[in-house]
Amino acid sequence: MPAADLGIDELYRTWREAFGRGDVTGVLALLTPDYTLWPAGMPLIGVDGLVPQLEAAFAAYAIDSTFDRVDCVVSGDVAIDCGWDVQVVRPKGGGQPLTRRQRVWVILRRGHDGRWRFARGIAQPGPAA
Repeated sequence: MPAADLGIDELYRTWREAFGRGDVTGVLALLTPDYTLWPAGMPLIGVDGLVPQLEAAFAAYAIDSTFDRVDCVVSGDVAIDCGWDVQVVRPKGGGQPLTRRQRVWVILRRGHDGRWRFARGIAQPGPAA
């Protein structure tokens, strides 16, 4: 796995923990205020549009989210990270878990507080896992 700034690795660790807790507020704290997600074949989603999707997902599922990095380029307070977003989704009402893999490119920005946050995300479905 290519090296990244240790603060970027901390961002992904904190992201995974927030998803594991089903913590919408915790996830939102890891995004820039102008965060935009570009999902494949769907309209762009900003922070306001993401909130109800997270709430619905966390109400119905326990989610373990990991990131398998392929490459990371850091230039000052901006980074481009690409890799695989892997989510194991377990229905809270019972049933078989589902593993979802999608190729992602993310643009990260380091704020005045020195912390990295997700600024943009582009997702492309990957092969079934």
